[in-house]
Amino acid sequence: MPGIGCVLEGPRLIRSIVRCLVLVGVLLAVHGVAAASPLDPLQDERLLKTVFIYNFAKFAHWPDGAWAAGETRLVLCVAGSDELAVTLERLTGQSVGGHPVVVRPYAEGPAGESCKLLYIAGSEHGHFAGLVEQVALRPVLTISQIRGFADMGGMIQLYRDKDRVRFKINLAAVSASGLQLSARLLDLAELVGNGAAQ
Repeated sequence: MPGIGCVLEGPRLIRSIVRCLVLVGVLLAVHGVAAASPLDPLQDERLLKTVFIYNFAKFAHWPDGAWAAGETRLVLCVAGSDELAVTLERLTGQSVGGHPVVVRPYAEGPAGESCKLLYIAGSEHGHFAGLVEQVALRPVLTISQIRGFADMGGMIQLYRDKDRVRFKINLAAVSASGLQLSARLLDLAELVGNGAAQ
């Protein structure tokens, strides 16, 4: 399985312990989402990224009024296609904060207004900025693996660093949307955008 790192450092022991507990939670969640069958390395990595996305939702807070009256679902919209987009279907039926997860294709206009998360797949690398712009001022958590995604206005970018899965968070994009992310999640991320440590 691709590593995600867990090192206990003396001067920052409490922070390191929190980091490790979160990472252990991510790994344990794999067993709840993944089928109990042998996996090839690429499939294993896709499942790990799927669990990351599930945990991004768990560590996000949507503003009051984000859900329409009578709406209880947490809708994960998928724009475009890639292998991770297919694996994300496994999140259907999971729950985040009492909200059942529904995975469906992204559509512009009123049909896309119920999206709480938007995964932008690799097939959209040529025009992902336009998709980000469509939801930029709404509380929609945007996520992608596309190179440069976080630096160009997306909220969370998953990427591979040697044998580890890591992620960047664009603080300015998150703030502009009205969303809040847990300090525990921010502590694990590479931060970009206004408010990131220089």
